[in-house]
Amino acid sequence: MNRMNQRIFAFAAALSLTVLLGATPTAQAAWNIESEDSSASIKFGFLAKLRGESISPDVGSSEQNLFFRRLRILAGGKLNDKWSFFFETDSPNLGKEVGGSKNHGDIFIQDFVVTYKPKSDAFMLDFGQILQAVTYNSNQSAVTLLATDYMPTSFVWAGALDTKVGRDYGVRARGYLMNDKLEYRAEVLQGNRGADSTNSFRYFGRVMYNFFDPMKGLYYGGTSLGKKRSLAVGASVDTQEDYQTTSLDFFLDQPLGGNGNAITVQGSWSNVDGDVFLPSLPDQDNMTLEAGFLFGEAKLMPFVQLSSRDFSDSALADVDTTMVGLAYFFRGYNGNVKFSWLNSDVDGGASTDIIWLQLQAFYF
Repeated sequence: MNRMNQRIFAFAAALSLTVLLGATPTAQAAWNIESEDSSASIKFGFLAKLRGESISPDVGSSEQNLFFRRLRILAGGKLNDKWSFFFETDSPNLGKEVGGSKNHGDIFIQDFVVTYKPKSDAFMLDFGQILQAVTYNSNQSAVTLLATDYMPTSFVWAGALDTKVGRDYGVRARGYLMNDKLEYRAEVLQGNRGADSTNSFRYFGRVMYNFFDPMKGLYYGGTSLGKKRSLAVGASVDTQEDYQTTSLDFFLDQPLGGNGNAITVQGSWSNVDGDVFLPSLPDQDNMTLEAGFLFGEAKLMPFVQLSSRDFSDSALADVDTTMVGLAYFFRGYNGNVKFSWLNSDVDGGASTDIIWLQLQAFYF
């Protein structure tokens, strides 16, 4: 089978699975268990992203895969009026070929957050395995992503800080002020402990102001599919020893007219510098921009995602990434299909083209 036939076969198989799974009816009742007095409860859900992938580098053979980009079990609920919790598992890239054999999965706890809210949303404490909002996209729920995946620069700090898929362990103060429009987050985290666990802790802080509809919760949302109006601007600082990331970002979600049309745009700038403490993070400026336009009646949203990594050391090659695609929200976030083409271009080096076709099935 030649290379073109392989691509056609891979995407035909992925599209067939998309049609079959997309036709499955969505459950109407929540998977929820409550105590007799309704003071405690727990509900369950899942997220599945099935992906067909074709990777074509400048040099070497193309690669094709059919796999689960994400396969998660979700649970959340409350212990009483003051204590709540959320956790989820993940088995990323399940079934993808890695090193000549399929990834048969390593299911792990990805998020586990227990929240104490003594009185109001003005002050609460989160404990556990926490995702940091270094930028808006860094803290966005994978369910609500506009493009086929996160922006390439949203987690460049994660490996050097020894996090688990961008999650770190610690405690966070979080609250919503000024009619719930001003959000603050202040966190003390494990960070990179070092060989003898004597490094100082990691400290993270963020403020974000929402001009229109409030946005409250552990994770940020994406397009409301024409249902809400949002304009949020945020800033964050992440530091440990002499490592520091400083970020500015914005998110816009604007309905247009009464027929369900909407525009969604987000962007960010970050300066990342690991200094002597984290030499694997050279000084760099990262910029991102993502935009999509929803045709409400057709449930179609073309989108574009741009990102760049600009290193201060001229000996390091800058990287520019471009993604364009089309999403079909046949059941909103509960069921959608996305097709995208991505080009990653290394300055003076290799260029790689990636094609993705992805089905999302979600319920929670």
